[in-house]
Amino acid sequence: MEHYLLQILKGTTEFIEGHLFDDLSLDTISGHVSLSKFHLLRIWKGATGTGLMEYVRRRRIACALADLLNPRKSVEATAAEYGFGSERSFNRVFKEEFDTTPARWRRHPAPLNILDRFNADFMQRAGQGLIFRKSVQVLPAFALAGIPCELDLAEDRQHQTANRLAVEFFQQQRQKVINPAAKDVYCGYLGLAYPGAARALYQPSVQVDALSIVPPGMTVRRIASHKYGVFTYMGLHRPEEISSLHLRALLDFVETRWAPTVEFHLQAHFRLEMIHYARCSRHYSECDLYFPIEAL
Repeated sequence: MEHYLLQILKGTTEFIEGHLFDDLSLDTISGHVSLSKFHLLRIWKGATGTGLMEYVRRRRIACALADLLNPRKSVEATAAEYGFGSERSFNRVFKEEFDTTPARWRRHPAPLNILDRFNADFMQRAGQGLIFRKSVQVLPAFALAGIPCELDLAEDRQHQTANRLAVEFFQQQRQKVINPAAKDVYCGYLGLAYPGAARALYQPSVQVDALSIVPPGMTVRRIASHKYGVFTYMGLHRPEEISSLHLRALLDFVETRWAPTVEFHLQAHFRLEMIHYARCSRHYSECDLYFPIEAL
């Protein structure tokens, strides 16, 4: 992509994000970047796959999710603050985006795929042979039950300790949790004291809720609501064989290429590894890696 087009995309993004709750129009945006509406629409659609005003609407909805998790704020007040005019309009566009209503999602929060802020720098990098699918998700608060242990990350890369602990937990310990929230989904929690630390806390886990019975000896770890960058590893082997060796290229990309383009707002540094066994077989595996961006 030429430098001129990058400047147009960056200028458009910065203007929209800086005035997201104002009365934006196509004329206003195109006037700010000194480009005709026709050319701006074509450039934006070609680069993002999303219509310009569709982007504005979907970004407003994504930003409104944090307020919907606050029970003290009404849906009507949230609709007005985020520029939807009325609760009825907010309900309509919310249902079009997520196939549910704001009130229903507030009562029963579930993971949602959202449209995050467009990043032209990341798009450029992604255009150079990136093979991992990227999305952004908001996950409501949830809890994990498992057996934590301390890992030396250098030793883990050499001996694949986390992989051994994960397989052992899923095959031998998981069944001891009665009524897990998702019995066929493995979740590995890796917590760091600070980015780049040599040691980490690793907890092979399953997700639990109020109906679950956790046996003695297991730790329940509560994860607050966060927005995550999500990457998916896919391999032609059993899920039990997924190790840091398989994930190294993805982790290198995240650490060196993706993370520097993202503005993080975090108190705790961690990541999640989720394997949905229903998607896997003896000859195919998937692992979703969740990297928190900010707490909600």
